Amino acid sequence: MRSASGRWWWRLDPVATVVHGVAALILLTFLVYPISRIVLNSFLPLDTPFGLGALTLEHFARFVASSLHRKALLHSLTVSLAASVLALALGLPMAFFVARVRIPGKTLILSLGTLPLVVPPFLGAYSWILLLGRNGILTSLFKATLGVELPSIYGAPGIILAFTLGYFPYVFLLGYGALSSADPSLEESAQIMGAGRFRITRTVTLPLVTPAVAAGMLIVFMQSLGSFGVPAVLGGEYYVLTTLIYFQIVGHFDLNAGGAIALVSVAFTAVSLFLLYRLTERRGYVTVTARTYAARQLEGRGIRCLAMTYCLVVLLVALIPQGMILLTSFAERWGRGALPTVYSLGNYRRVFTAAWGPMQNSLFLAMVATVTAAVLGTLMAYVAIRKAGRGRWILDLTITLPFIFPGIAVGVAILSGFSSGFLILSGTWMILAVAYVIRRMPYIFRSASAALTQIDPAMEEASATCGASWLRTSTRITFPLMLPGVLAGACITFSTLLGELSTTIILYSARWKTITVAIYEYLIADLLGPASALGTLLTVAVLTSMLLANRLLGRTLGSLFRMV
Repeated sequence: MRSASGRWWWRLDPVATVVHGVAALILLTFLVYPISRIVLNSFLPLDTPFGLGALTLEHFARFVASSLHRKALLHSLTVSLAASVLALALGLPMAFFVARVRIPGKTLILSLGTLPLVVPPFLGAYSWILLLGRNGILTSLFKATLGVELPSIYGAPGIILAFTLGYFPYVFLLGYGALSSADPSLEESAQIMGAGRFRITRTVTLPLVTPAVAAGMLIVFMQSLGSFGVPAVLGGEYYVLTTLIYFQIVGHFDLNAGGAIALVSVAFTAVSLFLLYRLTERRGYVTVTARTYAARQLEGRGIRCLAMTYCLVVLLVALIPQGMILLTSFAERWGRGALPTVYSLGNYRRVFTAAWGPMQNSLFLAMVATVTAAVLGTLMAYVAIRKAGRGRWILDLTITLPFIFPGIAVGVAILSGFSSGFLILSGTWMILAVAYVIRRMPYIFRSASAALTQIDPAMEEASATCGASWLRTSTRITFPLMLPGVLAGACITFSTLLGELSTTIILYSARWKTITVAIYEYLIADLLGPASALGTLLTVAVLTSMLLANRLLGRTLGSLFRMV
């Protein structure tokens, strides 16, 4: 007779074992290995082989010894924190008005509120130069009519403005979801006890939505801290950590120093995540119960007028970059006035001729990375939910780890891992595809995990009892039931990869230039017309992907944040 351990090994499905083993190998090779390399190299001088005696804090000491490093760190924290606070100031009132006030067009407001997340932030940043630059439309208008000289858009003010208007939808959407889902009986009880509307809002409503709002602010902070394009366009001599990383790698090809700077950025992100965890751990925030129902809508004329006016003004200002990009894409000639004097399709003809290669590259890379991330993310989700048991948190943490890494830090990690050693991918399309998969696989993993938790394991057990193999059970029952959620996550992944710049700018080669790199090069060369035409085409492609995701989910993107 076989022993118990022998019977356990005998019962293993060979196909399942091979599939899970290959997935684990890929995870170790393309995720754990490059991140380990960037951490290790950060403690080594450039071109120095590993040895305990060679370990040094030289790269980190520059944050004490070098004024450039100190200023870059201070600048990064300043603009990221300022953007988070201002995003809260813009997004939370808007979330309250949409969730709790009876105003028309809520679905439209939610849809328009997601648009700033669609356009690449660096392209929106350049539209503000058109408006508020030294010879910008609004700058010239104020100077000619009022004699007022507007402050410079370059440096911290412009970066904070672009970050705030580009990322405030995170606070708006998460705040809207929490306010829509919060149990209104708590507020009604406070009202019965004689509390006024302001006191109820301050002592009941806002504390209940604190975790969601804090999470939105954290996302804004992380996105701002890891953004490269906006500081590169609006920063000038105002260095931040991401532009300093780019300078170290492109200027000096010092991956070790760049990795150390990236780790400092990751450390601040980890600290902010820990603070969010402590905030939500110390107090209870149960807002959705078995008896939860929709909150009562405020219907006073005054509050309705205020809510509608506020939402329209915020959306109008936030969507100015999109409007400017569309207008400029058709501009053929600019005169002395505020607007172009000649319009044509010339910019679109130019980019279809000169940038056809980058457009094809972006579509190819995004498609390959999305399919790969969908397959791996689904398999990892299956292992985590059905097989991992107590070790689930390790797999969960490993896959989610790239989410806290700024995009440029992921690029540095991939370049450190695969520019030398046993597997060299630098200069090929594969290094971009690997980076994209690592960067976006958490999206698929989360959506697949959510879909899988809704599937009763009894169906799989019944199939296995009837003699079906793991492969047959998975392909005929489990994966088809997970498919809508996985496809929706894949569409969102595809759309975000089309606009990826922070990781791409470190890894691309001349042969594999993407559409975002082409846009960035057009902007640096002051060729705004072709850049705007490419940006418009990119926006259309991203919107199409998002609409497809909405269709697959059967609901709008904004409504995904609402639980009741």
